[in-house]
Amino acid sequence: MKNKPFVRVLRGLLFLLLMVCTLAVGPAPVLAKTQLPILCYHEIDRSGDYFAVSRENFLRQVEYLKAQQYHFVTLDEYIAYTQGKRILPEKSVMLTFDDGYASFYTKVYPILKREHIPCMLAIVTSWTDGEGKPTDVRSVASWAQLREMEQSGLVTVVSHTHAMHKQRAMAPLGGASGIAANHLYQQGHYETEAAYEKRLDDDMRETQRLFELHLGHPSKAIVWPYGMYSGASIRAAEKHGMAASFLLDGGINEAEPKYETYARRMIMGSDVTVKGLSSLLTKDHAAWDSRPIRMVQLDIDPLYNKDARAFRQNIAWTVRELKDNHISLVALQAFADPDGDGNYQQVYFYNQEVPVAADAFNDVCNALQQAGIKVVAWMPALTCQAFFAKDGSNLVRAESPDKAGWYARISPFDEASLQKAAALFRDLGRYTPAEGILFQDDLYLNDFEDVSAPARAAYQKAYGKDLGTLSRTDPKAMRQWTELKTRQLDHVADVCLSSFRESRPEGLAMRDIYAEAVTNPASQEWFAQSYPDYLTRYDYTVVMAYPYMDKEKHPDEALRKTAKAIQKAGGEKRTIVKVQTYDWAKEKWLSDKEVRAELDTLRKAGMRNRGVYPHSFYRWDK
Repeated sequence: MKNKPFVRVLRGLLFLLLMVCTLAVGPAPVLAKTQLPILCYHEIDRSGDYFAVSRENFLRQVEYLKAQQYHFVTLDEYIAYTQGKRILPEKSVMLTFDDGYASFYTKVYPILKREHIPCMLAIVTSWTDGEGKPTDVRSVASWAQLREMEQSGLVTVVSHTHAMHKQRAMAPLGGASGIAANHLYQQGHYETEAAYEKRLDDDMRETQRLFELHLGHPSKAIVWPYGMYSGASIRAAEKHGMAASFLLDGGINEAEPKYETYARRMIMGSDVTVKGLSSLLTKDHAAWDSRPIRMVQLDIDPLYNKDARAFRQNIAWTVRELKDNHISLVALQAFADPDGDGNYQQVYFYNQEVPVAADAFNDVCNALQQAGIKVVAWMPALTCQAFFAKDGSNLVRAESPDKAGWYARISPFDEASLQKAAALFRDLGRYTPAEGILFQDDLYLNDFEDVSAPARAAYQKAYGKDLGTLSRTDPKAMRQWTELKTRQLDHVADVCLSSFRESRPEGLAMRDIYAEAVTNPASQEWFAQSYPDYLTRYDYTVVMAYPYMDKEKHPDEALRKTAKAIQKAGGEKRTIVKVQTYDWAKEKWLSDKEVRAELDTLRKAGMRNRGVYPHSFYRWDK
């Protein structure tokens, strides 16, 4: 007890000494954040194949990496890095090779041994075992060669699946895609979820059996063929001991757990020079979304034709036109709405919840994706008439009929109806290859909605009051009611997105918002939409900047006002501004000049991400 004052004095002196040292030497250096690139190679020395790199080019790339003092990362190091157990040097890179070609053993492995460089090699075990290898695939390394390379300590062999390195039909017109990521379409029927999961489970079990038999250990990782996967395939791999999985997608990998499951890799094509490699390693790889977006919101309604040949022609023509206009993202209509009122009874994809107008979504989606265009499903969350109760008890209600909004909707407060919507979105993820969702603008409530029984119950639970007592002259009460509605609409989007992501774990989240909700924060009361809220919740906010529909006297000024509000909120990178190409009030298409003026105004105002709706198939700025 007597020593307490002395201890306090000593602690004080030590603190002062520390402060003096800090001032003398400056603050501790901040370590640069490692952003690990992973390179993906395939064949070596195969002329006419973009995915094949010449031995000479590969050697030059290795020499460059060595000269720049890059640290070559092993699989074990990568897993530890993503788990936060290992700090990598700022200049680090990981080399991976797919398919297990014999040329890897004869032409790459000698270089790796000479330079003492580790790498990861993914093999298709059915090919290695001498079965099911396509005729266009050259010889692969033998089990004996794989054992030799592993024993060197430089090559880590992992699975590229047992027999899922192939594409098969996943749509009525025969469009093919990777079978690990999609339900097969055979003889007019989709593979059931149970059959799909069993197929995945069987494949993972067999690839691990062969690893144990021939290499004496299970595979620690899975490399998905074509970089394509699903939530079910990820779960199957994890069940069989492969927590680390490798995709494509480009970009870099940070020290976060999600990158163990979703490791991004950059494909090394035959045209990648040393200069190109240097650029890949040094440029900002924030993600796909770091590049400006050109988006088209595309209706299937006018595109679909019962005649398969005519439908194919429509798809081919549309894809060609979109490619010519350098469109990078398509929000593809997933629901049937031929009369354009936003309320629908049928959809364009196979599901077990509502009728199918035509199984057309997958055919269009697959053709767009094969052309290198990213596709998200454009889908309402609340306007499916199949979910409407006959007595209207689960619908959004306004204080009076003349105050009702322009969509008939299930109440976002009705949890039973919401679960039906969630089931539909779950099937959207399971049975389509969509890479995300654009939520339609039906996710709104005006200032006189919702007074349905579910909404009244929610208000009573939240505030202990009956909604009928709400005073419109009480700013605090109105603010509380607005916030409750805003949160509930967010909840609807969360539940539907979560259901979709059961099968598409990394699916993009996008949601429409009215321009007024962006330019005028007070309008949250009118729409129950909050732009700052959107920016924190979704990958992209899609602003419906429709000056002609809003009867703006000066469209260009309205667009500039929207752009200014987006910039003020810091939302340029995460916002897509969508302009109209059709004047619904006058029922006529806007001229090319008018549409180009809209897009050009946004470009000059600093809007990097721009879109159009509806797509008129030829009106885009050149």
